[in-house]
Amino acid sequence: MASASPPTDAANPSVSSDGELLRFLDTRFEAVFTLTQDGTEFFMPSVMRKVPVEVITEDSSYCEPDWATVEDFLAGEEHEEKEKRKFKELSDGHPQNRSYAEKYKLHQDNVSKFRRIRDIFGPGSSYHPNQLVAKCHLPPAGLCEKEIMYRLACKVSELRTLQEKGYLTMDPWDFLRWRIATKVQEHLRHPGDRAHSFIKSVIMRLWDADDGKNRNTYADPLMREAAIRAANVSNRPNLYKKPKTGRLPSASSTSRQPKTSTTGRKRGRPKGPTLEELREARRRERRERMAAIPSMYREPVYSGVNAYRANQRAQNTGK
Repeated sequence: MASASPPTDAANPSVSSDGELLRFLDTRFEAVFTLTQDGTEFFMPSVMRKVPVEVITEDSSYCEPDWATVEDFLAGEEHEEKEKRKFKELSDGHPQNRSYAEKYKLHQDNVSKFRRIRDIFGPGSSYHPNQLVAKCHLPPAGLCEKEIMYRLACKVSELRTLQEKGYLTMDPWDFLRWRIATKVQEHLRHPGDRAHSFIKSVIMRLWDADDGKNRNTYADPLMREAAIRAANVSNRPNLYKKPKTGRLPSASSTSRQPKTSTTGRKRGRPKGPTLEELREARRRERRERMAAIPSMYREPVYSGVNAYRANQRAQNTGK
């Protein structure tokens, strides 16, 4: 089993340098995810538990019968192409007709979205929208709808840019799943809670700003900074409005281990976690693992000599 101490974003102290963002992007897969013993499913984070590691197909046993499919969605691309051409001709022939121009723009945008979605989730892809989080957190029809898939596809594309430039160590899809799983977990207040009612909001708003004017409880400021970095290295600096003031929340939950992946450049040796942080991470991991095991199969925990004596007295009294 690939074991690790899944990080938490419970505490996010501010940082004042670009180095924190670089360490955040330098996080390795093993520092975030744990797989099952046979390596076929995710075990941690718990929000992704039982998700297959390998990409699913539309006839996979993992798929639910009510889920929409990527294949069926992409079948609509040809219709959008035809509508785009039709309204382009009408718009050119009737330049004063705003309705034709607006419809042409609508279908032109839709064609662009189809192409982006096909690039990331189409035939031959190793990603599937319904493997974003565990199926219990998905809406009844899954996530194979235009705006959701387009949003995910755009962000994977941005993260690919960071990977190609040597900033990002983890696979872009895995990195995205980690951040969404972290945000989902923040909003699950009680054991057994599910995210199916708000998972789409997380997807659509994770990169948006959270400030005094626009309150956004689904914001991930570090993920937004990653998107801004991707826009800058792609020569699209105006894609995101970067705040003039304020500081980034810390990625203290990310791995501080040196990069071992061959994907991208080495960007220096990040600082290691403190001894107390390591101890707390181990304690947290043990609690989460124990919670996932039925009580009848748990090993007894030694609680000290006083607890042992009290237990012995209780047993003797009961005889």
